[in-house]
Amino acid sequence: MRRTAIVPVLALNLLLVAGCGPAERPYQPGEGAAPPSAPASAPATGAPEPAASETPGAGTVSIGGGKLKVTIDWPAKRDPLIQLMADYHLATRKAIVSGNDRYLQDLDLELTGAREAYDWVTQYTEQDKSMKGTSRLYNLRVAVKLDKGAQVNACVDDRGARMIHTRTGKAVVPQPDWIRRPHLHAILVHRGDDGVWRIRTFRYSYKGCPV
Repeated sequence: MRRTAIVPVLALNLLLVAGCGPAERPYQPGEGAAPPSAPASAPATGAPEPAASETPGAGTVSIGGGKLKVTIDWPAKRDPLIQLMADYHLATRKAIVSGNDRYLQDLDLELTGAREAYDWVTQYTEQDKSMKGTSRLYNLRVAVKLDKGAQVNACVDDRGARMIHTRTGKAVVPQPDWIRRPHLHAILVHRGDDGVWRIRTFRYSYKGCPV
């Protein structure tokens, strides 16, 4: 299992986001056998960016009737790109808990990002695995933002959750590394000609997230 560092390779990552070269297949926590290819989500229509929110604090989202609860520590200024990160995190957890990848369809994803997102989810759903417990998304921030590219970082702590077998409800042994320890998660996003920010690819690291 290989790790892809997030910092200090921002300059290289932003070149990829801006479209100056092909994105390399990144490390995905819990990555196993090569999953099937997946479709990209439909392009979103252009719309003005909403103003940043000034409401810091934690919010909790209940998934699967309370089977999994995700706490999000929102920053004081909720940049729309931070919302994109939170939406992606919640969509992947909803897909795993429900066993249905339809939750990814509403995300703003470019072709590479869509394929990576579907691949990561299906390696669990196709093996009848789900999640339960509590998860935390914190320290969300826009690390770098240019005219056409940006990188958004967040810390993920799933230690209060467990990956389980859907048929028996018993915990998967061994648990994936990304559940057993916090990790730094980054999305690299690209702004299209229609003004919409879409996720192009992902990066992960097990460094940079003190708890």
